[in-house]
Amino acid sequence: MSGLLKWLYFFRRRCAQKLKNLLRRPLPDPPAPLLRFQGVPLPFLQGANLPWLKYGGDFGASAWDPRGGMAATGRKEELLRHLRTLKAQGIDVLRWFLFCDGRAGIRFSAAGTPLGPDHRLYADIDAALDALMAEGMKVIFVLFDFLWFDRPGMLNGVQMGGRSRVISGPYKQQALRRRVLVPLLQRYGRSPAILSWDIINEPEWATRGWGGGIIGPAISFPAMRRFIRRAVRLVHRHTGHLATVGLGNASGLPLVWNCGLDLYQVHWYDRWQEIAPLERPVAEMALDRPLLLGEFPTRNASLPPQAIIDLANASGYCGALAWSWLAADEFSGMRNGS
Repeated sequence: MSGLLKWLYFFRRRCAQKLKNLLRRPLPDPPAPLLRFQGVPLPFLQGANLPWLKYGGDFGASAWDPRGGMAATGRKEELLRHLRTLKAQGIDVLRWFLFCDGRAGIRFSAAGTPLGPDHRLYADIDAALDALMAEGMKVIFVLFDFLWFDRPGMLNGVQMGGRSRVISGPYKQQALRRRVLVPLLQRYGRSPAILSWDIINEPEWATRGWGGGIIGPAISFPAMRRFIRRAVRLVHRHTGHLATVGLGNASGLPLVWNCGLDLYQVHWYDRWQEIAPLERPVAEMALDRPLLLGEFPTRNASLPPQAIIDLANASGYCGALAWSWLAADEFSGMRNGS
């Protein structure tokens, strides 16, 4: 073998070894996507779930309260007191439930078909947005709660839950989109107080094969995805806001992949630590959108709230919203200083 051939032989072997070593070396994870609003990168969001002053009674009228919610006498003043207290704690983003389980805000026919917003809905939203803008705060409005899909209950002339067919039935869903969602989004699509629309709170508990069937009739996986995708398109068509879905935990992400969301959102409680550890870097999930920690406990948790916020920030989440300010459950500890 000539000297030149020997040199080429050893050069090729050396290059092959270098390539092999390079391939063995673990590649660094890409940085988690940044949350942007109207083209501007946002800092880490530190917020809270309000999530209601009165479940299902903040927006719209019902037989229980024909005066409606936030626009009723004294309600806006009450809201302002809460907002000022939260603002003093460094909270500037709120997650607030709008239609909840369907008990107020939407008029339905006797057959359960949506007819449009009720006569108090817009006045209540106007009052809420006026208060938020006065305090320089933004809101993530949650359109529907998973209890929307609960078995129907009637109490003093008010139906709670029992609205699964509004999503699973093509005609009723179309009526919901055209008569309720489109007018709502068109009216508030340029509000500077709204950051995002959260289509459904924890839809897994109403989706067949993902926890659905526990609370009421389950929606099929394809049907739930179709509704979410269509609702997201409406948000993008009629507003300048972001669209998200508040998943019960990170294992539910496949339910909303490729649905057009602007940011993913997961909730975390200690019971989900094994399947979705909070300390797992967001970059490892290889998501194409930023990830928000939409709920975390402020009571009865293994970590104090500030430790959870710091861990979420270090892991690459785009923000963390505490649960909760006014809900009276075992995980809500903000008001007692937990």
